[in-house]
Amino acid sequence: MSDDVIDIIQHLMDEGIGDFQRLDHILSSLKAGKKIYFSDQRYLEDLISKNIQTDVTRLKNEIKNSGRTSANIPNPPQIKTSPLWYYLPLFFSIIGGTISYAVLRKTDMKKAKKCFAFGLILFLIPIVTFAILNFVPGMQYSLYMVKTSANEQNLKIHDIVITDISTPFENIKVGDLIIFYNPNGHDRILLHRVVEILDKNPFTIKTKGDNNLDSVSGIDFPITKQEYIGRAVFTIPQEGYNTRIVIENIVLITITTIMGFGVVQHVRYRKKISIRSKNDSNL
Repeated sequence: MSDDVIDIIQHLMDEGIGDFQRLDHILSSLKAGKKIYFSDQRYLEDLISKNIQTDVTRLKNEIKNSGRTSANIPNPPQIKTSPLWYYLPLFFSIIGGTISYAVLRKTDMKKAKKCFAFGLILFLIPIVTFAILNFVPGMQYSLYMVKTSANEQNLKIHDIVITDISTPFENIKVGDLIIFYNPNGHDRILLHRVVEILDKNPFTIKTKGDNNLDSVSGIDFPITKQEYIGRAVFTIPQEGYNTRIVIENIVLITITTIMGFGVVQHVRYRKKISIRSKNDSNL
């Protein structure tokens, strides 16, 4: 900012021209390197045009560019935050990402956004995968979630199991984890390990839950091709918990999201109104 503008504002104040308090506020802002309001720019330009005999065009340009030089405003200190914050979304998905964002947003917004995005991605991966594998026609894989403790020795409740439904039943061997309907009624879907080939013609097998002491007749055997669904090929630990929460609370999540969006929009609207009112009051 040129000293000419500051000197002219001081001259106007000394001569009692214009609003002394408003000119004093503008002068203080310019000296501090702050950008003045558009209404103050117009007010100052009008005063100079009517009362000062000088190069008005040059002064107007200087007034418009006031406060835009970054050298006048010191950069805020950069606070380094620990990379360990990324472990929260890594282990706790969207919950950990939200906690990281809430804590870091005032000191390290860049890392706060990254943590939240990381947690959101980890949260959505199993849900999107579940939707693709289960609802897209022609997929050879499907997803199932462990709901009981029969396999707790090697699989936990809420683990997600990716199942290859294209593996022929006759290729199943001892040690494989398979998905099947219980032979007594076909009213349950089970995930147990094959422990014995009972017959090869027709192919019949016996299974057992890893956490069970022994096989149960009518549940674990006899399993034939009619009961067989597919062979488990991969496990995603505990991601079924997120999927279950979404499925069971889809209506609540939708309503909460809509309400949250509305609150954000309302806050932004009120902020704009407040700024506009402040500008109008300076006219």
